[in-house]
Amino acid sequence: MLRTLCFVVVLLIGASAWAQAPDPVAAPSAAEQPEGKPVAAPPTASAPAPVEAAAGWWERPGWWIAIPTWLLALAALALALYTARLWKATTSLLDENAGTAKKELRAYVALDEIFFTETEDSAAGEHKLRIRNYGQTPAYGMSIWCERASHLPQEGVKPFYDSPLVDGQLLHPVQAYTIGLAAAPLYRIGKPGFFTYGRIIYHDVYRQWWVTKFCFRYEGDGSFVPHGDYNDEEGPFEKRPA
Repeated sequence: MLRTLCFVVVLLIGASAWAQAPDPVAAPSAAEQPEGKPVAAPPTASAPAPVEAAAGWWERPGWWIAIPTWLLALAALALALYTARLWKATTSLLDENAGTAKKELRAYVALDEIFFTETEDSAAGEHKLRIRNYGQTPAYGMSIWCERASHLPQEGVKPFYDSPLVDGQLLHPVQAYTIGLAAAPLYRIGKPGFFTYGRIIYHDVYRQWWVTKFCFRYEGDGSFVPHGDYNDEEGPFEKRPA
């Protein structure tokens, strides 16, 4: 649009300049002389004709007509520049608002709590995870993967997961989903120092996939502490991550 308006302005200026240009007056040639009439002899050199000074542009008739054309051209150019800037600012604001709305409305699924259930026999406490959707829209196709280990894999080694504990689950906003882990002698209340790690995979209302990773170390007395840089979110992905 801006290029088109600039092109029109250039055309208007060119047309105005062409309209103001004086028409050249050429002397008639010999071929254009009427037949039967003698050709006039050239003037003698004894009495040269006086040469009139060329008229300035301000002395030409109708020069003031170009002023409105130039003013209109400048006004059109200014309007085009203003419109282009306004359109760019509006587009940027709309994109920013759309991105903010997506962030506010999408699902946010994460580990809400990891704990042992309280019983009369502390050794018989069940190890559980509570997963919650903190977003404003449902989380779809949610799968929960979780494993326990006495030590974490070496740096750069992908953690091993046997199979998902939950697959294809729908989780509504503020809704929580609690699962219990199988009892094991190494992973009980009286055995501090083991790790519980996992990931949560789901997609939001925009069909974008997200992965929430978590890793906690059991310190004893029912206390689980986040460990290292394993607690973060990855995404979005166009397809479900493997």
